Amino acid sequence: MSSSPRFPMYENEFGMGKAAAIRSGYANKSDGSVAFYPGYEGGGSMDLELCLLPDAMSGLESDAEFMDMVNVSAHKCRFC
Repeated sequence: MSSSPRFPMYENEFGMGKAAAIRSGYANKSDGSVAFYPGYEGGGSMDLELCLLPDAMSGLESDAEFMDMVNVSAHKCRFC
């Protein structure tokens, strides 16, 4: 698990507007890796980046108990 809640990632402005999403780099993508970031919505929300192999992700998405506990944000990223 990685990332830092102290770095205000969504507050960076490079002249293109607020970031639509925060992603770790390609080198940080491996099966089972998890990264938490302060959420896009603010107010204590969290964004989660979870990297799983396709079979594991399908199993997680079909787990009704898990999906009941997860709030899939209405915010849709153009990169998602």
